[in-house]
Amino acid sequence: MLGSVDAAAEPRNAAPLAYSAVPDSAKAAAPIAPAAPPAAAGRTAPVNPPAPARPAPTSAPRSGSSTAQTGQKRPLSISAIVGFVCSGLGFLLITVPFGLWLGYRGRRETTAGSREGRTFAAAAIYLGWAWVIFWILALIAYLWILL
Repeated sequence: MLGSVDAAAEPRNAAPLAYSAVPDSAKAAAPIAPAAPPAAAGRTAPVNPPAPARPAPTSAPRSGSSTAQTGQKRPLSISAIVGFVCSGLGFLLITVPFGLWLGYRGRRETTAGSREGRTFAAAAIYLGWAWVIFWILALIAYLWILL
């Protein structure tokens, strides 16, 4: 047969192919315990009723979230989002100052607690300053080559 393996053809000291640290001789010596004790003759094993369904625990929202304080979501800061977009388009050079201005304005709005979107405002500020540094270095390199 093609798929059968001849036991005599395998070497005796060959490593087992399974991912087990227990040698094969120890596996054969260990008795397998039954899953449940056998039921007495004529009697059926008692059946445990299923556990009563408990409602999922309701966790209170984090204290810093808007829903914990007011019960409703705060609106997003449009200044922060537009500032993020303007800062992301910093390769156009003209959008960087607007992105920085709107990023700082959005951060002020979100810090006051009236709006969400502090992450957008922070990203707008970081991207804006990264583009400012890039454009200053580009100007220095251009002037260096020119002179």
